[in-house]
Amino acid sequence: MTSKTKGENIIEVSNLTKFYGKTKGIENVSFDIKEGEIFGLMGPNGAGKTTTLRSMLNLIQSNSGETKIFSKTLLNLSKIEMSNISYLPGEFEMYGNLTGKEYLRYLSNLRNAKTDNTNILAERLELDLNKKIKTLSKGNKQKIGIVMAFMNNPSVAILDEPTSGLDPLKQQEFQNIVKEHNDEGCSILLSSHILHEIEELCKRVGIIKNGNIIASEKIIDLKNKTIKKYEINFDKSPEKLQISKIKGVSNLNIDKNIVTFSMQGNVDNLIKSLAKYKVNNLRIIEPDLEEIFLTYY
Repeated sequence: MTSKTKGENIIEVSNLTKFYGKTKGIENVSFDIKEGEIFGLMGPNGAGKTTTLRSMLNLIQSNSGETKIFSKTLLNLSKIEMSNISYLPGEFEMYGNLTGKEYLRYLSNLRNAKTDNTNILAERLELDLNKKIKTLSKGNKQKIGIVMAFMNNPSVAILDEPTSGLDPLKQQEFQNIVKEHNDEGCSILLSSHILHEIEELCKRVGIIKNGNIIASEKIIDLKNKTIKKYEINFDKSPEKLQISKIKGVSNLNIDKNIVTFSMQGNVDNLIKSLAKYKVNNLRIIEPDLEEIFLTYY
């Protein structure tokens, strides 16, 4: 793997725009990925995720904008640097008459790879590499794609819907593989509409809608901006409770000594208003990433 100082941008996408004739694919898409980061690109099918990834890698010609990896445009990367970038497309073709082992060996030779974890990864994913690719199910073909992405220990992995067709157990094993390679220094761009997968693996995300990035920040910061639900169990029915006057409070309901409400924003004023009461229990229901995502759609 190549090395950069921790915290530097390893991928920089600037104002990437792609139109298909008069139809917008993506427009002014910009985000960065730090060295050693797993960054999630979220959006439903058709939002522009795949167009973004393919434009980044010059697999389709963008109208404007640029992408830098290792601080260089793709045209200026050396062969060694290029071999340290892996890409798993959402849909990919393979030579059906080859076995999985033959196909992956062919790719590894093309990359002049010094390391090859093919057999280890295949065993973890319960993938039989001796079968011809044309006989494999969609899920097993996807496993070949995952092996292809990580078999040579890349510095950067760009993954488009990587768990498509996998059963839940293999999805979990994929997450383990991603975490392990990230621990070893691999920076990862994970594009997916499976939100629990992104929440499990990523600390920072970009949300794409109709070809535009509409949010790009840490998941924890997105959660802090989102409405949370509160349930407070008081020792006795609270008198002269002033919660309804606190900014951001809505859906207030008082049932004897149990108070429920929703709130967005800073909790300092809430804590101050509760100080004079005896509270038996305070439960805060945090929104998950799916709930946050739906607020943008």
